[in-house]
Amino acid sequence: MIRSALDYIPISNSAFLGSVVDSFNPFRPDAFIKCKNKETILGYSCRSLFDTIMNYYKNKNNNLKILTTPIHHTSFRNIIEKYVEPNNIFILDMNESFNEITALPKSLKNNQIDLCIISHMFGQDLKMNIIKNFKINNPNCIIIEDRVQGGHFYKEFSHDFIDIALYSTGMDKKPCALGGGFVYIKNNFYKNEELKIYVKNKINNYPQQYFYHRIINLFKKIPTFLLYNSKLILGGIFKIFNFFNIDINNFAAKYRKKYPGFFHNDYNKNPSNGTLTSIYKSLKRVSDIEYQYYTVSNKFFNALDKKTKKKFFPWVKNDYLLTPYNTISVENTDDFCNFLKKNNIISHKNPTWKIFNFEYKNSDYYETFNNSLVYIPSLPIMNDSEINFLANKIKEYYKIKFDYS
Repeated sequence: MIRSALDYIPISNSAFLGSVVDSFNPFRPDAFIKCKNKETILGYSCRSLFDTIMNYYKNKNNNLKILTTPIHHTSFRNIIEKYVEPNNIFILDMNESFNEITALPKSLKNNQIDLCIISHMFGQDLKMNIIKNFKINNPNCIIIEDRVQGGHFYKEFSHDFIDIALYSTGMDKKPCALGGGFVYIKNNFYKNEELKIYVKNKINNYPQQYFYHRIINLFKKIPTFLLYNSKLILGGIFKIFNFFNIDINNFAAKYRKKYPGFFHNDYNKNPSNGTLTSIYKSLKRVSDIEYQYYTVSNKFFNALDKKTKKKFFPWVKNDYLLTPYNTISVENTDDFCNFLKKNNIISHKNPTWKIFNFEYKNSDYYETFNNSLVYIPSLPIMNDSEINFLANKIKEYYKIKFDYS
């Protein structure tokens, strides 16, 4: 038995309690921070900031044209489709390992692209030299990245040519403030100044999140915090479910859908003093979170043989991933999930990543890959024995399905 859920909240009990205390802060931290090379804008959520930015560019040009990666978090996909017409969305090609952008779409031709929107996946940054060259030849195109599932936080922007980088500080993110988000906007592009003013004015005029809203949100997260982070509680739940023959995978899917830790709608708000305070504090804990993720994921990938790792985790570049989500790619997700369930290992078919809702070149290819993704137990609270057990079961599945020697 592996006493780990499919997700993890990287915050201690004391930090959780501190967030509750912070909710009563009568002093408002600065939500707009100017530095030499960038300005940081703090918001109610990452999706709120992205929606606001897209609204700005839509108001500037009602016929927005964008370049973008084929797979995004559900909310980003929905926001893009909200503001951009399908025939103005040009999909970038990715390699078979889904860790590099390899080509511009041939359909691009001489279209003037306003925005290039990149979503990083699996806790590392995409390789995208092709976008660097594109930016050189199209300096007026704004490059926006969703770096919530990106690489090392100290880099701020994954590459020098990025104009805007978005981050979440939500329940299971790094940094973790149990809510909120922020955006870095470069200072070296003159058009960005108008964008900054627009975003700040919009945030100030959004409905206010008051201290009691923040407290209610935090208290609603307590059951999920305990469920994701307590091995004692998880062990008890797994034993009860086994005794009564309850499908743990079905329970996990329904629970995650009902308690996602964020709002699918009504997310454009002005963050409370407490949310802003927690965001500031969360930035001081990022290196500890990344070290934890590095340590456990490095143990896990080193416990796999090369063939198994290449087959099921083709995107891994450096034998570690900086994310609590432990994602695997398999051809038959039902068969794989049933195999894990027989070994008392929880799993859930991809609940997070989505392709666009219209037909485009290679859409079937990207949909096949997206549908191959399965969430398996999150590594941060697992001990070495559990990590090795999970790795051994995955190697066993590979041997059953693909090793005929």
